[in-house]
Amino acid sequence: CSQDFKVTCIAHCPKCHRLTREYSSCGTAAGGRTTMARNDNAGMSVRWVHIPKCGSTLGVSLLAYGCTPSHPAWHIVFMAIAGGSIDVRMAHAIDARHNSSGTRCDGRIWLPFRGHDAVDHEKELVAGPAGAIAHAAARTARGGGLAAMFRRPSQRLISAFLDNYHAWGIARHTNRARMKKQAPTVDLWARIPGVAACQTKMLSGLNCGDLVPEGRGPALLARATALVRSTAFVFVGLVEEWDASICLLHATLGRGTRPMLAELQSLGHSSNSRTLRARGDGLGPWR
Repeated sequence: CSQDFKVTCIAHCPKCHRLTREYSSCGTAAGGRTTMARNDNAGMSVRWVHIPKCGSTLGVSLLAYGCTPSHPAWHIVFMAIAGGSIDVRMAHAIDARHNSSGTRCDGRIWLPFRGHDAVDHEKELVAGPAGAIAHAAARTARGGGLAAMFRRPSQRLISAFLDNYHAWGIARHTNRARMKKQAPTVDLWARIPGVAACQTKMLSGLNCGDLVPEGRGPALLARATALVRSTAFVFVGLVEEWDASICLLHATLGRGTRPMLAELQSLGHSSNSRTLRARGDGLGPWR
């Protein structure tokens, strides 16, 4: 059995089971929340906005939040530590790799959940109370909205540069071989059209590596800022405050759970965390 995103293909994983143990230090970070029995009928719909280099490990938290116990927590951890892209393996596990609409896990996971899909303003956003911006999930019985981790732009760029010039969507107007020849250093790479402003672009409906139309930069920034401040987001975290952000996710989305140890680990597919710490940039652990 070669499809390791299927539970039946994995015989044994002691490390996975160890990493499903509860993280016990969220009391202060999450406002003193106590552990409760999980309510399997509770939970809103969550749409993961997976910004490149802003923490693939968030997929572990969201899939565990939405899909356990029907999908075992230990296997969610396995998919993160098995190698390769976390989001791809998890998308296959919930039959979402080739789907951009609908829900999974009794409606708690809102698609897309398959990669670095930008927020589609026309399809995903609706008018909420008093004309406020809301996500389409808010109109369902569960309610819900967007969830994302954000990161200091300069550090996100460094991470993307060290991860083989990672800029989702940039292949439409350039390629890695050309970029590596033109930009052997991160400061040069950041000046290549399409590389910068990834987070702003994804919140504005563009791919991370898309070109920004001339003169549209300020308007895109205003659009992205309005979105992240709106009720369309049900969770916002910071990579630089990872542990506190994960505790906050459990306190706000909840279902009466505490984080697993795995959610506080660096489980991404690249080796950037080790590389950056070796460089002594002061970031500390990150995902």
